Amino acid sequence: MRNVIAAYAACLTLLAAFALVGAAVVFEATGPSDAAEAAANRNSFNLVTWELKHLPQKWLYKIGSVFRDEEGSDDGALHRYFELGDEIDRLANEVPGSDALARAEDERGGLEARVEDIIEGRVTSVLEEQNLALEPPLFSDLGLIFPPVDFEIDPPPRVLAVSPRERIDLDESYLLTPGLSNETALAIEAGVEADDPDVSALVVTTGGVATYPSVIREGRSYERLVDTVFHEWLHQYLIFFPLGRTYIKGGESRTLNESVANIAGSELARLYFEKYGPLEAEPPPTPGQSPTPSAAPDPLDDPFDFGAEMRALRLDVEELLAAGRIEEAEALMERKRDEFEAKGRYIRRLNQAYFAFYGFYADTPASIDPIGPKLAALLERAGSPGEFVRQASAITSQADLDRLLGGG
Repeated sequence: MRNVIAAYAACLTLLAAFALVGAAVVFEATGPSDAAEAAANRNSFNLVTWELKHLPQKWLYKIGSVFRDEEGSDDGALHRYFELGDEIDRLANEVPGSDALARAEDERGGLEARVEDIIEGRVTSVLEEQNLALEPPLFSDLGLIFPPVDFEIDPPPRVLAVSPRERIDLDESYLLTPGLSNETALAIEAGVEADDPDVSALVVTTGGVATYPSVIREGRSYERLVDTVFHEWLHQYLIFFPLGRTYIKGGESRTLNESVANIAGSELARLYFEKYGPLEAEPPPTPGQSPTPSAAPDPLDDPFDFGAEMRALRLDVEELLAAGRIEEAEALMERKRDEFEAKGRYIRRLNQAYFAFYGFYADTPASIDPIGPKLAALLERAGSPGEFVRQASAITSQADLDRLLGGG
C-alpha cells in the first residue's frame, strides 16, 4: 500500500506541474491587447492557488478512504447527490437564502468527495477496458493507471476569447475567475473592443478545464459530468503524445486535440453508461399493459435544426467577412442570435470570438472544419474509442489525418 500511495503521489505531483505549465502557456503565451491583458490581470484565475488548495484535499480523502467504511451504496450516493442538485436549483429560485437551501447545500457538499471518487473509479475501469492506461516511468511494475483519473466538481474558470473582427481566428485567450456575472463579462468585452475596435471579444463559460485535478463544472447532469470527465482526462493523456504536445501551436493542432477529446470522450461516456447504467432505470410498465412508445416529432411542427442553422450561419459569416462586409456579418449574427433565442436556444453573445472559440471543436455546430467528419470516419474505422485515441494520438496535422485515413 505504501508503494502504491508513493507512486500515485509522484504521478499527481508530475501531472500538477504539467497542468500548471500547460495551462499557463495555452492561455497566456500570446501577446494580448492592453485591454485584454488588463481584464485578465484584474479577473485572473490563479492556477497555483487552486492547485495548492485542491490537490492536498483530494489526496487526503483518497488516503482516508482506505480506512473508512462508507454508508449506503455507490448508486445511492450518486442518486442522492444529483437529486440534491435539482433540489438546490428549485430552492434557490423559490426561497433563496433559506435554511432549507443551506441544509441541501451542506448535504451535497458532504457527498461531493465520495461522488468524485466513485466516478473516478468507474471511469478508470472503462479506460482499462479500452487499454488507454499508460505505465508511468519508475512505477510500471505496480500496474498503475496513468494519468490517474482525478477531478474536482468546482466552478471552472471562464475564458476571455479574442478574435479579429475581419476574420474568425482565436488570437488570444485567458483564464478568468469563475462566477463572473453577465454584467462583468459584458464590461470586459466592451473594454477590450473599445481599446481595439478591430477585435471581437467574448467571455466564455466552460464545462471544465484540464488542470490536475481537472475542474468540472458543478450543476451539470450526471451524463454531462461523466462526458466532461473523460474529455478532460483525454487532454491530460494526450500531452504524452505528439497530438497533445502540439496543442500550444493552436490552429489545426488545437482543433485536432479538442475534437479528438470531444469525440472519444462521448464514446467513452457511452461505454460507461452501458456498463453502469443511468441513475434511475425506466419504471416498468403497468402489468397487463404494453409500454407506449414516444411519438416521433413531426418535422413540420418542429423544423428548427440548430446544428444545420449554425453551420449555415458560419458559412454566411465567413463569406461576408472574406468580402470585407464586417458590419453586415455582425448584424447577421445578432439577428440569428435573437432567432435562436426565440426558438429556445439561448446564446448570450454571438460574434467572431464565439465562432473562433467553439470552432476548435470540429464536431460541433459552430465549426465548418472538415476535420470533424474525417475524425468521425477514423472512429468508425478504428472500431473502438480506445483504438481511435491510440491512432489519433500520433497525428499533429490534417495532412497526418489524411494519410492515416488513406493508409499511406
